[in-house]
Amino acid sequence: AVLAQVLGPREPSNLSSMGAQCAGQCAGQLITGSTRDAYGSWLDETCWVECTSNTLATWGLAKVKVLQDGMGTFYFPGVGNYVYGANDIYYYGMRRTMADVTGVKLTKDQFVRTKDGRQGIVQEVTDINARIVFGGWGGQDGLY
Repeated sequence: AVLAQVLGPREPSNLSSMGAQCAGQCAGQLITGSTRDAYGSWLDETCWVECTSNTLATWGLAKVKVLQDGMGTFYFPGVGNYVYGANDIYYYGMRRTMADVTGVKLTKDQFVRTKDGRQGIVQEVTDINARIVFGGWGGQDGLY
């Protein structure tokens, strides 16, 4: 019950520069069904987001499960599924990010291991891809 009160839909009391930049897109998203993060990047089902403002930052990353009619279902590991609209996405500052299969955010110079045992290092990370270098594996470096 307490979580529902904290996470309920809210209107931002004042628009930050992020909110001001994206506020014009908000109404259009609810009409067209397309969904962007608070910073303008498109959200896709199965991508990961991080909350950059207000109370959700302590929850860690969330995986986008379903996007439909301007709403999104976000799965927070250990907490569960929550449905948010465009206003909520802007309020919580949800930003698309890259993560491993367990929901740990990828960072530059991080060591990673594939399920077949190959080890690599994250060379570069953007909100839509990561470049991972697998030294000694015959040029299998690349974007993932």
